Amino acid sequence: MKIIIAPVDFSNSATNAAEFAGNLAAFYGAEIWLYHAYQIPIALSEFAYPVVDIAEMQKAAEHEMDMLKENTQSKIKTTISIHTKAEMNVLQLGLTNFCNELKPDMVVMGLSGKNALTRLIVGSNTIKAIHELTYPILVIPPRAEFIPVRKIGFACDYQEVEKTTPVALLKKIVTDFHAELHVLNVDHKNGSSNPAKLHEGFLIDNLLRDIKAEFHSIDAGEITDGINWFVDRSKLDWLVVIPKKHKLMDKIFRRSHTKELVYHTHIPVLCIHE
Repeated sequence: MKIIIAPVDFSNSATNAAEFAGNLAAFYGAEIWLYHAYQIPIALSEFAYPVVDIAEMQKAAEHEMDMLKENTQSKIKTTISIHTKAEMNVLQLGLTNFCNELKPDMVVMGLSGKNALTRLIVGSNTIKAIHELTYPILVIPPRAEFIPVRKIGFACDYQEVEKTTPVALLKKIVTDFHAELHVLNVDHKNGSSNPAKLHEGFLIDNLLRDIKAEFHSIDAGEITDGINWFVDRSKLDWLVVIPKKHKLMDKIFRRSHTKELVYHTHIPVLCIHE
């Protein structure tokens, strides 16, 4: 059976993402694991010591997870297999280890929290997971509701497509959901006639020929604006992006298009790795 992991911190964003994951599991024929990592608060004094009992903290976390499991199941029309895991750990380390143990088909995460601090922390955790986990991560915007996936967009930059495009995984996702695939490229520097770009376009066309993908060139000043315009115009259900690894200097001085997209789009963004 397919496996979906939904990390939760009991914020509104995470609760909504868990509900989304549950409905996705019902549609996708998967079981779902709700995962929560917590850390023991340390007193701010000369001698650091835990301010709560570890056993009590674990018991409280498991109680919250049981309530979330019940609430998630109540929002889904069909009964699905929902499991829970709560542990004392750093989220990124715990989530990575748990994913390596279960090898999920997908990780579903919310993005924004219920207040400024939570938005900063939850958003940061999600962005870290996108770049550190090797599993597909579906980022759920606030208040997004699950609908059957029929039209999937793939944002492609037409750069080293054979090397960086996980073709088999992309095809599997499209096939599993019986969806249309729309490959979109934003021409923001008048590069549509560039020989190298034309060659890369031919390569991606050939790689995806057997699933009959449709290709679109978008003229826009900003990549994010162009993609969001196409998402609205074509009524896409999901957007797929590849968060490519940039050089250190690029990380420092350039804004991440992936980060811009997940913060501004209103549809789920599926991040898959090259």
